[in-house]
Amino acid sequence: MDTAAMLLSMGSAASILFSIAVSQILLGGAILTLLLSRRRLTFPARLGLPLIGFVFWTMLSVVLAPDPVSGVANLKKLFPLLIFVVVYNSVREQDHLLRLLKGVIGTTVLAGLFGFGQFAYAYWNLSRQGKPFYENYVLHQASGFMSHWLTFGAQLMLVFLLISSILFFFRPLRFQPIWWTCFVLIGLGILASFARGIWVGAFFGAAYLLARYRLKLLWLLPVLLIFIYLISPSSMKRRAESLIDLRTDSSNQSRPVMFLTGIEMIRSHPFFGLGPGRVEVEFLHYKPASLPLPHAWYGHLHNNYTQIAAERGLPCLFFFLWFFFEILRATFSWGKASSAELRTFGHAAFAITVGFLVAGLFEFNFGDSEVLMLYLFLVGAIFSWAQADRSAVYSEQHQATG
Repeated sequence: MDTAAMLLSMGSAASILFSIAVSQILLGGAILTLLLSRRRLTFPARLGLPLIGFVFWTMLSVVLAPDPVSGVANLKKLFPLLIFVVVYNSVREQDHLLRLLKGVIGTTVLAGLFGFGQFAYAYWNLSRQGKPFYENYVLHQASGFMSHWLTFGAQLMLVFLLISSILFFFRPLRFQPIWWTCFVLIGLGILASFARGIWVGAFFGAAYLLARYRLKLLWLLPVLLIFIYLISPSSMKRRAESLIDLRTDSSNQSRPVMFLTGIEMIRSHPFFGLGPGRVEVEFLHYKPASLPLPHAWYGHLHNNYTQIAAERGLPCLFFFLWFFFEILRATFSWGKASSAELRTFGHAAFAITVGFLVAGLFEFNFGDSEVLMLYLFLVGAIFSWAQADRSAVYSEQHQATG
């Protein structure tokens, strides 16, 4: 049973980058196998209370919503949270965790290559047709094996920061060409996604890693960005410049409208929110009449923090932030561990979380199951590594004193 649960959870993690349906089926199989094994399931103590609080308050917001029936369908979004529990309990040996992480990195490289191929094909095809590249490409950006470029870019960002941490902090692998090849190919995929919020999230995650590696070298990051900008094709430069374009970029123009509308929703329903799935339905009702409505998709608020508070209330946002605070607290402390592997993975988990949270200022990535599952898998695997590391240290100390 233990081996089956481990293999199913490993398959679930590796398939996230190709098919959410396959990944969730395998996750369901892993959960069932763990339950049938009758093993005592464990969970990091300090993460348990905020996670339980978040799930409980989400359910309350459904029950107390104006239309509870529509909210029930959104409860399935809680299912991906279980991947943390599954990985933490089924993959406990460090050599298995290493194989699993390498497998996910390998599949991410394939996804990045495919996405960059989509970018190159779009460039060739639009040039052949005599159509302007930028205006047409931003309508259908590279999405790899995913259905949307934001999902694709976010997945690549998480693994990119993992590899960056390995290159920064784990000397035995730092000079192996294969890791630099993975780094470059995934980086090209991120650029090809044209996902600006992902670029910003990757920047802040990388800034943390560089600061922890050598604080005095932090000035190199903006220099590197300028260099990448200068050697980039004109379309890439234009995409970077659009980050601050509030005059003609309707996506940028819509963000303040979404934010202020979200604030109105929170002000009207501060404790339990409108209910999961109700933001899209109620958007026009709460939009301040004085604000324009730029051309954009208003299915959610494109921000983790206003979205959760508007849907589920401020207490639920508190539990959400508490959960991530505990992840940051734990992983930051592992950055000071004596074990080089735990230091590397601790820095990686912190940077991944920073990237996820920063990108969540521009997109509701917590509601994207493919992104959330990959994030929780990576962090869950690193928490499992830390638990195995502590067990090994305890065993050594016990043998020494015995």
